[in-house]
Amino acid sequence: MSVLPLPPATISTSALPLIAEAMQASGVDAVRAFAESGLGRPGRLTQDGAAGAGDLPLAQFTNLLQAGGSQAPDEGRMWRCGQAIAAPALAELFPAGLAARRLDGLLDGLLADLQSLQHGTAFQRSVAGDTCILTYRIIDPAIWPRSRDAEFTLAFLDAVVRRFAGNSGNSSFPVALSFEHERDTGTSLAHLAGSAPLYGQPSNTLAFPARLLETPVHSSRAQPALPRLGFRPVVTEPSGTQIVEAIYRRLGQGPLNQGAIAEDCGLSERSLRRQLDRQGQSFRALVDDARTAYALWALRETHLPVGEIAWRLGYDDQGAFARAFRRTAGMPPSRFRRQSGHD
Repeated sequence: MSVLPLPPATISTSALPLIAEAMQASGVDAVRAFAESGLGRPGRLTQDGAAGAGDLPLAQFTNLLQAGGSQAPDEGRMWRCGQAIAAPALAELFPAGLAARRLDGLLDGLLADLQSLQHGTAFQRSVAGDTCILTYRIIDPAIWPRSRDAEFTLAFLDAVVRRFAGNSGNSSFPVALSFEHERDTGTSLAHLAGSAPLYGQPSNTLAFPARLLETPVHSSRAQPALPRLGFRPVVTEPSGTQIVEAIYRRLGQGPLNQGAIAEDCGLSERSLRRQLDRQGQSFRALVDDARTAYALWALRETHLPVGEIAWRLGYDDQGAFARAFRRTAGMPPSRFRRQSGHD
């Protein structure tokens, strides 16, 4: 039985013109970055142009950001780029959010639109006590790590929050950052972001005071009700591959249990099992496949201790993880790491 693959991770090309402009505004040679990532010359695409309605592999888009960031790796160019794109993106790509009454409504609409713009990513807003946490990650381990993409995206979200909080007199407030990737440049983002980030965390997060969610959102012009630029329609009936995607959304953040995945998909556990049975799949096989993908990435690309990897994958102990990994890879995790040259 072959396990269902993840759906292809893509992003709408409607974002590319603004990316090119933000790169130039941040001191990045956009022409060079686009060429190095196989995208040709950046043009000012229009909303009614053919390129504005297409999709691009997400891996190629993240390569574009990596290429731009590598031009000046110690200057935080992709963080600056994410900040630069905030205002034009709100006006041109996500104008419906500006019709929200408060910042919480704007962020919810913005994250939903980003989820539609980028297939194969996960965006979430949560509140814990007096802190709001915005979470972002690419869910396909084959695309990890993409450090400049994470910096670009969190900088964009940070700039959106600061734009409206600043308009209401809250220009100075504490933030906290964490990144999934390990630190790979000498850049200190503390002076740009106002906070020294943590690296090698389970996901990319931006945290700020939850009181800011009540900030009023004001717009000087009426906004269209349903702005969509080649976005995909919302699918109400989860397919088998969407169940796989739900598993990967939680991957690396603790136990993967059937009840939580069913709830994420809007299904009962019984309905989830029936749907997988119709496709000749088992929940256990899908979880094992996802765990293996994460373990291979973590052992090959990070310095995370084996015990930490086991915990993130929801194993009871390091020994259980080692036995499961050996069954799949034919060797213990420690040997695989040594052979991959990341010991």
